Amino acid sequence: MEAITTFYSWRGLFYLFIGLLALYGIIKIVIRLIENSAKRNLANKQFIFWLRNSLLFYTPTAVIVFVLGFISINYITHSILILIIGVFGFPYIRNYLSGLLFKSNPIVNEGALIKATNLDGEIKRLMVLGMIVNTEHGEQYINYINLEEYGFTINSNKSSALRQTLYLKTSLTQDAILDILFDNPILNFEEKPSLKNGVNPEDLILKYTLESGATTKDLISFLNSKGIETNLTRKVN
Repeated sequence: MEAITTFYSWRGLFYLFIGLLALYGIIKIVIRLIENSAKRNLANKQFIFWLRNSLLFYTPTAVIVFVLGFISINYITHSILILIIGVFGFPYIRNYLSGLLFKSNPIVNEGALIKATNLDGEIKRLMVLGMIVNTEHGEQYINYINLEEYGFTINSNKSSALRQTLYLKTSLTQDAILDILFDNPILNFEEKPSLKNGVNPEDLILKYTLESGATTKDLISFLNSKGIETNLTRKVN
């Protein structure tokens, strides 16, 4: 009972703040360690992608937990205070949440080419409430909420490489093929390759993005060396 009483106090709120801040730092350190030491296979890539998204959404979750702790000290007074702040800060909160959804898109990154209403350029920096875009008229600051209202198109990633398709024929499983691809530096893993089933069990459709300087011919040679048949225009018979 004493522990519960302590939590509903300013001291408890301070400890909560320290704990949330420490957890944020731990998650960042874990992501950095895994990125530097993990092997380039499918399981690790998916785990790192999950961790990055967890970190992205951790901040608003931590804020909500902190606010609930703040309200618990004095339900009536603090609830009214939070409500007032929410009313006046609603445009900023909405803009922030729009930014979270925008940045969680796997094809959105600094260096990507973006096109929207009265906007055409390269994303230079992603910030909390907006982003800076390099256009032919100079740098522009864009609020995330504007992108949500008018829509946008990402033309390519920062390597300016487009999504491509290759048809495969092999007895290997999809996971086995993806593990083989992750061991090769030809592909750009900021846009993860994907595999779909073709007409026949042995036919697969590979969607991929190449690293800058790499060619589809290099990828075909690599796959052929692993005993995987390829075709550029249709499924392999």
